[in-house]
Formats: sequence, structure tokens, C-alpha cells
Amino acid sequence: MVKYFAIISLSIAMLVLPSLAAAVNLVQVNYKTSTSPTSSLATAYPSAQTAGNLNIVVVGWNDTAAAVSSVTDSSGNTYTRAIGPTAGTALTQSIYYAKNVAAGSNTVTVTFNQAAAYPDVRVLEYSGADKANPLDVTAAAVGTGLAANSGSASTTSLNELIFGAGMTFDAYHAPGSGFTQRVITNFGDIAEDATVTSTGLYGATASLRASAPWVMQMAAFRGQSAFAVNSISPSSGTPSGGTSVKITGTGFLSGAKVTFGGVAGTNVTVANSTTITATTPAHTAAAVNVVVANSNGQSSTLTSGFTYTTSTTGGGVVKFVQVNSKASTSGSALTTAYSSQQAAGNLNVVAVMWGDTTRAVSSVTDSRGNSYALAVGPTKVSGLSSAIYYAKNIASGSNAVTVTFNGTAAYPNVNVLEYSGLDTANPLDVGAAASGSGTTANSGSATTSSANELIVGAGNPTSVFTGAGSGFSNRVINGFGGISEDRVVSSSGSYNATAALTSGVWVMQMAAFHTSAGTNPPSKHTVSIDWDPSPSTGVAYYNVYRGTASGGPYSLLGSNVTATSYTDSTVQSGATYFYVTTAVNANRVESVYSNEFPAVIPTL
Repeated sequence: MVKYFAIISLSIAMLVLPSLAAAVNLVQVNYKTSTSPTSSLATAYPSAQTAGNLNIVVVGWNDTAAAVSSVTDSSGNTYTRAIGPTAGTALTQSIYYAKNVAAGSNTVTVTFNQAAAYPDVRVLEYSGADKANPLDVTAAAVGTGLAANSGSASTTSLNELIFGAGMTFDAYHAPGSGFTQRVITNFGDIAEDATVTSTGLYGATASLRASAPWVMQMAAFRGQSAFAVNSISPSSGTPSGGTSVKITGTGFLSGAKVTFGGVAGTNVTVANSTTITATTPAHTAAAVNVVVANSNGQSSTLTSGFTYTTSTTGGGVVKFVQVNSKASTSGSALTTAYSSQQAAGNLNVVAVMWGDTTRAVSSVTDSRGNSYALAVGPTKVSGLSSAIYYAKNIASGSNAVTVTFNGTAAYPNVNVLEYSGLDTANPLDVGAAASGSGTTANSGSATTSSANELIVGAGNPTSVFTGAGSGFSNRVINGFGGISEDRVVSSSGSYNATAALTSGVWVMQMAAFHTSAGTNPPSKHTVSIDWDPSPSTGVAYYNVYRGTASGGPYSLLGSNVTATSYTDSTVQSGATYFYVTTAVNANRVESVYSNEFPAVIPTL
């Protein structure tokens, strides 16, 4: 029987850009075939690979005598067989994968133990897969007919990639229902995939052009965000235990167990895949890790997520209370509810992130009537915008925050956080923001003016944040990969926020807040500044920035100022500030800083 082929020695490449969502996404695909029996076949990825991604290699050949001796690549990645060899009528196929791959140009080489007939190698790269243990389950079958079916297997995690690959003596015609065709080679062999959001029985199917023998295989790969602990509320309690807590995250399975500092929690109930309730055990006073262990062997840790303390209120002790997040593919407004009742006098921090640079935040409001002010931003880079808002001395009760944009924003996502122990009159101290690309985001530094300040960091990526920066606690990584993190610093100084991500473009912001016992006394003074109108045409408004050191860094103090004057009523007695302004046109193009204006605030 002759193997179907249309063009001899053809190599075709396709590049697909990943979406902003935190899921397993195709990056690129290529294939190579040979009409002559060969003992080795090399297939290059068309573009440089990204560190941390997943490589999938499908190897098919037209006999059952040859076998694969090795799968290697020029980047030194290690390949493991996911399934196979599955042998049909003079057809054999296996699927291999390499996790957490190295960055750079790469060529995969498949070596056989003897010359294999009609070898067909398909290489694919995916982002967003679990870096440590991506492979979940597999299935395979052989047959003859017009419809190939791998058979089914039960997945164990949410948001998995279902990868299908088939070979035949004729040619595949189309992917199976729900699958996306990634390539059909010139030998008629297929690679396809689908993403599923829930656990269940899944298999791969595809249709053939004409009835013929076939082999069909399926391999399911876990997504990076398939299982994670995002927050716990409340986040503190007494050493005697007995505190009822709600743990939120993704991918929780029935039978999950929870530990606090290595001690098992009690009354653990998995309400659904995103919520667990539990009661804390007794533990000595300390900040401890909260670990959720799923029944399938996976575990996820919220570092220093719960604090055992005999002091639960007052005295300028900053405490994280709760967090929640919401994301949407588009929208002109997004509402995010706090999971639990809020306490009067606390501080709300709202990190707003979206996937374009054309829209702007019109307002931040909530159902309790609290007043929100801009802490830092908007900070923009190609395809990303971010801003941090806060509300001081909040009202008690159930609450939901609504962020409204001036039009339909792309990929809006919002993290809302609550803290206790912050200054109720003038909590904001300084802020910083920066943008860039790579695997580490950095807000740049700002100099705090008092001891025991809360540093809140927020990052917006085109890829996915994977962890908090050194010294920070990860409070949430939302559905689009945006992070909120925090730390408390004991002394004044220069501080920044950093976080790790899979390689991509990022915006990183930092805002520092005074504690109730750590601020300078409130000032009776204000600073009024005025400036000459910009000589440039088309100026729409001005931004006012303030720093605590000459030459910066500066934090955004006032935005959308249409006058040529501004009054700062948030100054601290005895402090020195440095002010600059910028002009912004209708296209939101911002000028460089003006000359600097210093102001020394008298003591009371």
C-alpha cells in the first residue's frame, strides 16, 4: 500500500500569537517528512522559543519494525514519551513532550533504530502549561474507516489542553468536533487541539478523506493556572485556633486537604472548584503557609497566607484582610465584590489592568459610597495599561467595587484588596511604576518617608505572572495573569516591587501606605503650585507629580488637571517635596517633566 502524499519533502511553518488569557495556547508549529526511508529526521521550530513553554513532538512512520531510539533538540531539552508507540496496519505513532523548555532557536531531531518508512515529525510549542508536571492522561486506538477516535480518558484538572494526533494511509480531512486543526502534513497526518475548562472524559477524533487504516492518539496537558490558592479570608486569627476561613482559588477537587503551617485544618469543605471553607488548628504565633492538597496529588501554597497573632487590632499593625479579582475579555465597566464583610476604618486598594492603551478609567466607585483616589498610573506600554486606586477609612459592610472606563476596554481585570492598620486620614506615601519585557517585572524605586509602611505591588502582563517578588507575599494572580502582592517594611528607605512571569511585556506598579502609628503628624499646611501654559498646541490636560528627593523618582499626584494650578493638601509636617508637571494631548501623548519646584513643609 502506498502512503498518500501530495508534495515531496515539504516543510511548512505556522506562527500563532497567544491570547492574553492565562491558558495553554499554541505558539508555533512545524513539520518535516521524508519519502525515503531514513534513520534520522530533524525539524526546526520556525521562531525562537520562549523559556518555560511546552514542546510536543509527534512521530509517525509507515512500518511496525522500526522504533524511536531518541528525541533530542539543539537546546538540550529533555523529552519524555507521553503515549505510544501505537501500532496499526503498517502504521506506528508516538507523542513526546518536553516541559519548561529553554529559550532560543531550536531544532528537534528524532532518531530511529533503523531506517523508518515515510517518517512524519510534527513539532508544536505551547505557552501556559504546567512547568513541573504537565502531562495528565492519555488514550490511543487504531482502526479502519472514515472517522478516527483515540478513545477517552478522565482528566483530573481544570483548563487542560487536549492534544490529538493521527496518521493514516490516506489523508485526514478535518479535525474532530471542538478541536482546532493545527496542521495536516503533506502525508495527510494531523495535529489538533482543544482546551477544556472542566474535568471529565475526553478523547480526540478526526475525519478522513476516504476510508483507510488509521492511528489516533490523545494526550491531556495541565495548564499552569489549573490549580492555585489565591486568597484566604480572614487572614489572621488566634494561636488557639478555631477561626473559620474561606479559601479561594482555582482547580479545587473533592477530597482536598488544607494545612496551616504544616498542621491539618478541620471541618474542610470543598464547596466548589473555587472555594474551600475550613477551621484553623492551634499553632504558635507566626505567619504560616496555607497549603491545599488536591486528591490527585497536586498541591498549591499561599505563602505566609495566615497569621496567628494574639493582637488582632490597632496599634499601627498592618494586616492583610481579604482579596478578590474579576476579569472579562471586554467591557466598559467591571464590578468586583469583596468576599466578606468589610471593617470600618480599613483601607481598600484596587489594581485596575486592561489590554489596550486607548481607553481610560472614568471612575472607581463602590456600593458603600467610599471615595477612591488615584495612587499611581495610568502606566501604559504597547497593549497594556494599569492604575492603582485606594479608598481610606472605609465604611463597614458588604461591598462591591465598580471600575468604569470611557469606552469598551480590552481584557479588563481588577484585583480588590482590603487592609487594616493603615492611616485613616492620609495613608498614601509614595508610588512608582515602570514597563518592560522579560521574565522579571520591576516597578522602579520610591523613597518612603516613615517606618512600618505597607508596600503594595501590582503587575499587568501579556503572559502570566508566576510568583511574587523577593520579600513579597502573593495575594492573587487573576484569570489574565495579573498579580497583586504586598510586604511591610520596618524602616523608611528606597523600595520597589518585583514579580516573576513567563517571558512577555509587562507593567509593574508600587504604592506605599502609612500605618496608623507610623505617619508624621497631619499637616495644617497646603502647597499651591502654578505654571505657565504649555506652548505646544493640542494640550488636553496636565498631570502633576511629586517626589521626596530632588530629581525623582516622582509619583502621580493629580491627573486630568485642566487648570494651570494645583493645590496639594496631603503634605506632611516637616517633610520636603519636589513637584513637576507634564502636558498631555488628546491622544494621551505625555511630555517630559517640567522643571522642578521644591517645597519645605513647616513643622506644627
